[in-house]
Amino acid sequence: MKLYRLAFQRQLSRRRFLSYAAGAGATALLLACRREAAPGATPVPAPIPDRGRGGTLVVHDNGDPPSFDAHKTWGYRTFMPMSMVYPRLVKWGHGPGVRPNDYPVAPDLAVAMPEQPDATTYIFKLRPARWENKPPLNGRDLTSEDVVKSWERFQAEHPSRGLLVDVDRAEAPARDTVRFVLKRPLAPFLNNLRDHGGLYIMPYELFGTGQLEKDMWSAGPFLFKGYTVGSEERFEFNPDYFLEGRPRLTGVVLKITPDVATALSLIRTRQIDATLWLGGVVSPRDVPSLKRDLPDAGFVRYVFGVNFWLGLDLRDPVFQDVRVRRAISMAINRDDLNKLHLEGECVLPWGYMGPGWHFDPKRDEFPNARYYRYDPAEARALLRAAGHERLGPYDLYAARLFWPEQLENAQLMQQQLAAVGIETRIKELPFAEFYSLGVVAGRWPSGIFHGGNLQGNDPDQHLLLFWTPGSPRLLAPGLGALIERDGELLSAMERQRRELDMGRRKELLRQVAGIMADRMYNVPLVAPALYHVHQGYVKELYYIASAQVGNTWLLDAYKVTG
Repeated sequence: MKLYRLAFQRQLSRRRFLSYAAGAGATALLLACRREAAPGATPVPAPIPDRGRGGTLVVHDNGDPPSFDAHKTWGYRTFMPMSMVYPRLVKWGHGPGVRPNDYPVAPDLAVAMPEQPDATTYIFKLRPARWENKPPLNGRDLTSEDVVKSWERFQAEHPSRGLLVDVDRAEAPARDTVRFVLKRPLAPFLNNLRDHGGLYIMPYELFGTGQLEKDMWSAGPFLFKGYTVGSEERFEFNPDYFLEGRPRLTGVVLKITPDVATALSLIRTRQIDATLWLGGVVSPRDVPSLKRDLPDAGFVRYVFGVNFWLGLDLRDPVFQDVRVRRAISMAINRDDLNKLHLEGECVLPWGYMGPGWHFDPKRDEFPNARYYRYDPAEARALLRAAGHERLGPYDLYAARLFWPEQLENAQLMQQQLAAVGIETRIKELPFAEFYSLGVVAGRWPSGIFHGGNLQGNDPDQHLLLFWTPGSPRLLAPGLGALIERDGELLSAMERQRRELDMGRRKELLRQVAGIMADRMYNVPLVAPALYHVHQGYVKELYYIASAQVGNTWLLDAYKVTG
């Protein structure tokens, strides 16, 4: 009996997953029939291409990957190329009717969703797959041994290994079978298994050689064909990929264009065929003119997948006072932040994951939501009660990285904090330093950080990684000591983690949101709404807001010419 029932994630059963494939087949049959229509009928659409016949798609990215191995460099610029070549057991689902922030679970290398004979055992059957014909693998079969050894490396080295700390062991009872045995029930196990940079199946012969940081060996949809620093990453379709008829594209070029204005110009002139997720360049203010210039293009609105926050150096005695932390939150006008980029959503500590996991602070949908409200008078009163008329100046670390108005967001918050007596000075950081000091873990030297973490697909991913004592990725300096003394929060996080009933789990998460709002160990902000764009000649591109691109929305897409 399958015990994991997370309806809010719209988990794909094997039947539903196969129905997607059946739907694709039905579409192909319908198109074949339409091609036989009588003269004078409506013009027939172009035929759906076979594997590798769908043209080369040029996709925008805004920077270079630091490496090609997430064990060594954790970040979305590493995850995206990895998703082109390395399979997962399960992945983020996509397809007709799946919205960009829905995040259903779907099989990838697994034939179907796992068998679950009890609450702590997951058994995956693997598809027949092989590594590319490239030394030292030379086209050998991918087996359960690859999965188990990839798991062992993940458990030992990966920055996000805390997501699966409850796994007792992974076993390979047969070449096509993997069994995970947990120490205790873990409600988000399948979600954690498919986290952005999580358990990719990689060739164990190359572990420890350093080669995986600069080259890739594929058992996924695309073959890695080269990388030119500051220019592009190149991929070709894998003729031996395990999904029949996929990918349809001949190849993919990730075109590195850091400058927003240049990227928008390349989109307008159709030199970029599609945009990615992070590093989003198309804000709501760009959409009207782009729709005018590209009337046939596809536009998909999505809420940006980062849990943006103001982080505080909690080693500082001033920030250890909850009244100061609440004052900082109530000094922030989140509606005005959203006006900078026209559209957006308030985030919780785990970001905005769509309606299934969201509680709206503006509607008081969880206890203590009042501390999210903009109330500068109350903020000043809280500061005076804590013994402060003025504070600062503090360094406010920020970057222009994730979306066009990110730095302007920090500048507006600087003004809002100054209005209640908290002075800051903005220090803009380059990509690598920003990621190291505030995204991978909270390591900034002092003061305040305008940061955020890549959003997962389950709230507990954030709670495990960023809010659990002992995690190498704690959200802020000094947070561990405060959390260790906060038994109420620790108990609430643990209860939701073990609850397998999705209705009861959501209510437990509501309690967690309320406790975190009361403490305000960091200050949740807003996530902007952005737009994915693909040109009108790109067909069957079912976009989802994820750093996993190769094994999701690039599988079905293709280009038509003429």
